[in-house]
Amino acid sequence: MLTQAIRSIVPTYGYTVPPYQLLLDELERTKFTPDISTLEEYEWQLFFATDELKKDHTQHKLLGPEVRYKFPAFTQKNFHYWQHESPFNSPVPFRVPDGVQYNSLPFYPPIGKIKGQVFVIRPQTFLDLDIYKQNTVEFQRHRVRLVVPYRKVKWLKDHNLDPDFGVQEVFCRSNYNGRSIAHSREIVYTVRAWMYIGIPTFWDPLITAYDWGAVEHYNYNRRRWCETFYSIRRPQLPPK
Repeated sequence: MLTQAIRSIVPTYGYTVPPYQLLLDELERTKFTPDISTLEEYEWQLFFATDELKKDHTQHKLLGPEVRYKFPAFTQKNFHYWQHESPFNSPVPFRVPDGVQYNSLPFYPPIGKIKGQVFVIRPQTFLDLDIYKQNTVEFQRHRVRLVVPYRKVKWLKDHNLDPDFGVQEVFCRSNYNGRSIAHSREIVYTVRAWMYIGIPTFWDPLITAYDWGAVEHYNYNRRRWCETFYSIRRPQLPPK
């Protein structure tokens, strides 16, 4: 990367000055990723995809050939999520200030969390992602806190159903329904991952109520921590 270009090591004479054009090429390649040296301190990075970068979506290939899917997650903070009527434009998430519960403007997207997918990617992948998202110009890449819901799976063996074995006596008496597995109540934990968030100073003059609207959103009353959330569906493939 840029550090390697600046410090070309010669075993006998130490450091040498790299060609000027090489420096210009590296600066041009990393201008949207000013933190590449910090990212490359780690072998992998967590990335939160909420738009066309999701699995089976149009730009998923930008996550690189070594991408690994981990789990679904929700943003811990609330957002407004705008979507252009043209399918070629990326949706734009805006953070909602803490404490704001209701919209003060009409025709504004509702306040809610964003559901997406967490992937593990190589740090060098951000060079292409940041160019695509115009990091620091149109979007700003942030590390955000995500809520990951899950349930524990309990395997019920035939010999474990007898309280004489001393295994899950209370569970066997009250919750067993004849199935081979059972699930616990929903549990949540938090992780941190990179996410692209819209820069208001760039998008405010461009977003209007005529050609922009809210991303599809859902209500889920069973989750008090996530009553409203956005989620972009998998695109439908054209008929063959």
